[in-house]
Amino acid sequence: MKYSTLLLSLLLFILSTPSVHAQSGGSGDSYIRNTLGIGPRLGYYKSKDADEGNFYGGLQMRMRLGRVIGLEGTVEYRSTQTFKSQALGSTYETDIRQVPVTASFMTYLPVDPHFEPYLLGGIGAYYTIVDYSQAFENNLNVSDESKVNLGFHLGFGLDLPINNKVALNADYRYLFLDGNNDNLQDKQYSGNVFTAGLTFYL
Repeated sequence: MKYSTLLLSLLLFILSTPSVHAQSGGSGDSYIRNTLGIGPRLGYYKSKDADEGNFYGGLQMRMRLGRVIGLEGTVEYRSTQTFKSQALGSTYETDIRQVPVTASFMTYLPVDPHFEPYLLGGIGAYYTIVDYSQAFENNLNVSDESKVNLGFHLGFGLDLPINNKVALNADYRYLFLDGNNDNLQDKQYSGNVFTAGLTFYL
């Protein structure tokens, strides 16, 4: 509950910020286009097989190619999610951390310079760190490991430019990502991803 409350508060803040700038006579009277930007991002990720979700942070780079087409690249760090699995009549816990590097293609709907919905889809490489519990390691003769899993995502979002150099964004993505780990009984890392970001354009 506390995670959803914090995320909702963040999204409400983002949604309210551009209107304040518009009322104060901000300079956002033209669309952001044909430029490159970079900025921070944070969000919440919940795999459908994990006990609970977690918050994460990272960096995003966005390129606007005209008013409709955009590209995005991101690097993030996602802290621990715990997965439970059954083996030899016992339940074991495994902690998973990830460092995703993703690329997305974006299609904008230029409704207004301060209000631009978009659709997105893309792929990612997920460097995954697997930390088995001590009991898991001792009883099943396994050890901690790391690997790279490939996944893809689809989603939608909203760009809220403050002016033609700075934009806030919020979006939802569904991540399709196979755990590909026999020790975890094919647990899925697929799940819901909510993100908020701030981009500073050149």
